[in-house]
Amino acid sequence: MQIRTRTTMAAAAVALAATGLFATPVFADNAAPEKPEAVPGTLTPEEEARVHREVGNAQKVDMYYHGKKIDSSSDDLGGAQVCAEVSEDGTMECFDSSQEANSYLARQAPSEQARQGARAAATTYKYEDCPSSWVCLWQDANFSGRRLQWPTYPQAKTRHLDQYSPSFRDKASSAYVNRPQRGVTLYDFRTGMPDPHLYLGAGYTMYPNFKKISYAYGGNWNDKADAIKF
Repeated sequence: MQIRTRTTMAAAAVALAATGLFATPVFADNAAPEKPEAVPGTLTPEEEARVHREVGNAQKVDMYYHGKKIDSSSDDLGGAQVCAEVSEDGTMECFDSSQEANSYLARQAPSEQARQGARAAATTYKYEDCPSSWVCLWQDANFSGRRLQWPTYPQAKTRHLDQYSPSFRDKASSAYVNRPQRGVTLYDFRTGMPDPHLYLGAGYTMYPNFKKISYAYGGNWNDKADAIKF
């Protein structure tokens, strides 16, 4: 029954996409859908070389908070809780709350799909703070703490989490892939051994605690992610 429910939701999402209407789906019993398995593994040498090329020599992205550019060497965002990518060059705007972020993104997100998702965003449950068509990473488990989020582009993009100020490298603890298409991959860059990667399936799926996801070399994926392909 759960699988049939998830399939129906996915079909509805595709229908909405076709009409240009995007909204956070409503799930029975106030719960997010059963998630596809998170798939951990390690990269082949060819895959590793490609990912490193994509993020190699990545510069700090421009980040703004209350209209002011954040110092790229900063290790403090003040009271900002949400930082969202607002341009394909990686530029981010930071906000004190999800409500403030969604109000801005409803007008200024980099695609109509992302803007519509922000307009329709619900705030009843923590994972729903992440708008439809966006991908979100939280610093703490259960969708808590500082959050970074990225819109859906026609082609996937890869960002090094050290590009942000303060760095988000080795800090991600939960995630929500709030879209029906294209999953997300996290990477952990290692020296002298194949880089681990973690695939998070799409389909309005949430991953509330990376401590429950096994890591290639033992332990778990909490505070391991160095880069994200979204």
